Amino acid sequence: LKAGSDAQEDSGNFALLDIIQALRFVRRDIDKFGGDPKNITLMGQSAGAINVYALLTTPATVQARPSLFHRAVPLSGGISLASNLPPGRLPTLNPAAVYLAQGNQLLSQQLIVDGVAADAAAAAAWVASHTPEQVAAYMRLHTPAQLLTTLLTRLAALGLAGSGPIPDGAMLPTDPISAIAAGQYLRVPVLAGNTRDEGKLFPTFLTLLGGPSGRLVSDKQLFDIQYAYQPDAAPQIAIEQWIPGFYLPVATPGTGFNARTELLDTLFLQAAADNVLATLKAQQNEVWYYRFDWDEEPAPFNDIYGAAHAFDLPFLFGNFGPSLFANVANSSANRPGRLALSKAMMRSLAAFARDGDPNAPRALGTVWPAWPAKLIFDATPAGTAISVQ
Repeated sequence: LKAGSDAQEDSGNFALLDIIQALRFVRRDIDKFGGDPKNITLMGQSAGAINVYALLTTPATVQARPSLFHRAVPLSGGISLASNLPPGRLPTLNPAAVYLAQGNQLLSQQLIVDGVAADAAAAAAWVASHTPEQVAAYMRLHTPAQLLTTLLTRLAALGLAGSGPIPDGAMLPTDPISAIAAGQYLRVPVLAGNTRDEGKLFPTFLTLLGGPSGRLVSDKQLFDIQYAYQPDAAPQIAIEQWIPGFYLPVATPGTGFNARTELLDTLFLQAAADNVLATLKAQQNEVWYYRFDWDEEPAPFNDIYGAAHAFDLPFLFGNFGPSLFANVANSSANRPGRLALSKAMMRSLAAFARDGDPNAPRALGTVWPAWPAKLIFDATPAGTAISVQ
């Protein structure tokens, strides 16, 4: 699909290119909506955080004059290759070679699915006998749903179902962490964060640690239960219906659900966060970090989810539903503390977007020091419990 005329387009980083186009629009037109084109904050969570970190290092933003954004808020993500991390940690970024293999396998497997080729050798022969234009035309005959089905049913078994920015060396440095360490990045204030129990949103990933999946219910059961749940009533499910006995009681040292999901956090998102934040802090002082600890959901969801991945977002946006998690998280009992914590988080985020510093007057009841100190966002049912570690 590469045309050979534009290195950025040929990189395959269309998500990053889309975001850059959006930032250019904001810079050009936000003043017409009452905004300030000289004070733009780029915020992303999870895969979005990976994109934010990527855009700190891509030449298209580093070299843009005037700047495309002036603050960065990456939440629950990183930009680390395996080579940036201690052994055994899980990377948040794959080398470009992985995505080249993915693209080639998608073509090969699609030829087999369509009956055009009987096996991988026949698929390779078909590719060799067709021009790039013919290959592109063949791929474009398929709907996104057809290609996604092939990716999920065939490439996943090969470990090639993932997605993310492609560090090709043109659109994105081959090693973004090294680029930051060399000062080759967009130097802006950074406010990062993680939730304490990231891994509790991904209990099926516990198989990566050698145990069974951490969830018993199917996707359909999860949706049916959570949308119909009554948060102010007595518990309508037991934890044994949701989490395998292998991980119970949840607080068992070493083997319990809490310990195993915490290990998953340590190996994956926390390792990536520590890596990029340490690299940034060696270059600049304006780096702040929070951990979101709120886990006041009605039982047993305080153990099932706790402070899971993405559970900080309703607090940051002041929007508690309706959503997939609203009925299992938000009760009348936890409402006073929940809303007070949300107010403090929104005021801090707004202060950061406005001034490049999250210390909004009287918002926190404490001073938020720069990383490696961390601010703990938490609350009791009755009020905030914000602290510094």
